[in-house]
Amino acid sequence: MRPILLSDKIRQAQEVLKLAAEMSETYYYKPLIIAYSGGKDSDVMLDIALTCLKPEQIEVVNSHTTVDAPETVYYIRDKFKKLNEMGIKTEIKMPRYKGKPTSMWKLIEEKGTFPTSLMRFCCSILKEQTTPNRIVAVGVRESESAKREGRDFFSLRAKTYADTKFLSADHVREQFESSKKISHELGDDAKPNAYDCKFIEGMKENKSAYCNPIYKFTEQDVWNYIHFKNIKVNPLYARGYRRVGCIGCPLAGVHQMKKQFEDYPKYRENYVKAFDRGLKKRRDKGLPVKKATTGEEMMRLWLHENPKQIRIEDLLQDATEK
Repeated sequence: MRPILLSDKIRQAQEVLKLAAEMSETYYYKPLIIAYSGGKDSDVMLDIALTCLKPEQIEVVNSHTTVDAPETVYYIRDKFKKLNEMGIKTEIKMPRYKGKPTSMWKLIEEKGTFPTSLMRFCCSILKEQTTPNRIVAVGVRESESAKREGRDFFSLRAKTYADTKFLSADHVREQFESSKKISHELGDDAKPNAYDCKFIEGMKENKSAYCNPIYKFTEQDVWNYIHFKNIKVNPLYARGYRRVGCIGCPLAGVHQMKKQFEDYPKYRENYVKAFDRGLKKRRDKGLPVKKATTGEEMMRLWLHENPKQIRIEDLLQDATEK
């Protein structure tokens, strides 16, 4: 079996985007949302969208997480300015929780703990909830992690990951064409009918749906596309970063988290303060505080360090104070 060529993957991504845009117009009466993070994957996905869709067919949205690096924030603003000049609608959405504005620091205080790769409460609130009741194209790739293997090009939001069903582009296209034909015969194109599959029914009910146009791209594919098209990327890549998402994202790995906190010490300080507030909230509620009793100890625990250990910096500081 021959490997899939990058040109084939690009055509595949274009077909996914065109199908998603058509369904967005049919069921949501709005353009397809392109989720844009300022990272290389969303740059590639956006560029492919620009090759196969008209400006009025897409809307580019950035979900501001409140913990993006300053360079990323400026990069996104510059990108959106250029998109606006092309006649493409853009929006930077600020996060909300329980109907109120929020931030990573407030979420940590509310939850009383830090996010982990298995418990990323931040993503569901800071990103996913900012584009509800629409179909959204995201830059998820199969080769990024073991957890993302076995997915496919389309999905409908479910209460839990275990309940999420992933569908191939061929299956979705077949069901979409079938539903359009039957709905036309029944005289109501937008109303769910007994012949619709759960995915089509969900979109007709304006539930949140997702497509992963570059799902089959490897990291090398992404960089090959960037170099071939001469696409400008986030300046953080030139500084050795492999991921340019949230500062402190556990998916980046401990090594990059430590580098981030060295490069952006103010963010580390804000995390520690948030941990302290979260611990205080737990104590006020009478909840147990076990492995870490201070914000600094919690930070060290988060970075897989012994939370009780004394750093050389602490010893030097003690010596200076004496």
